[in-house]
Amino acid sequence: MSQSDFAEKLRSNKGGAVIVAGSDSDKNHLEKLVSALKMYEIPYQVRICSAHKSPQRLLELIEEYEGQALVWVAVAGGTDALSGTLAFHAHQPVISCPPDGLNQSCLTNPPGSSNATILNPKNAARFIAQVFSVVNPRLREMLKRSRMEKVHHLEEKDAEFRNSL
Repeated sequence: MSQSDFAEKLRSNKGGAVIVAGSDSDKNHLEKLVSALKMYEIPYQVRICSAHKSPQRLLELIEEYEGQALVWVAVAGGTDALSGTLAFHAHQPVISCPPDGLNQSCLTNPPGSSNATILNPKNAARFIAQVFSVVNPRLREMLKRSRMEKVHHLEEKDAEFRNSL
């Protein structure tokens, strides 16, 4: 999808996501994020760019998406420079969603690198839906429906356990 087509999708949806992975070795985690974003019908693009190996390219990527309503999702394992660099240079919010689940460096970025850390890809997508639900009634309704379904499921399980134990 071209940049102009993606920009149009962001405008019509009133927001979206750009997932940036430090390498292609995180494909399995990227697929989980994409699947979760699709559940909310959130437009997205996936990019590969290492903050360690190609910092200038990362700054160019940030500039490409300047002024667009989006949330960045940084997917980097090991020593994560990606989330901190994105959070410092981009004006949009940044979520660090490390593929290894063990990445502690995204929790200790320096002042000015204000990324959020969400380990579960489904929770990251839900967070993005929440961010844009303020301006997107469809997302607001999807979130409401999801909550109601979960509450209904728990009430059914409560009745089952009450009657069976």
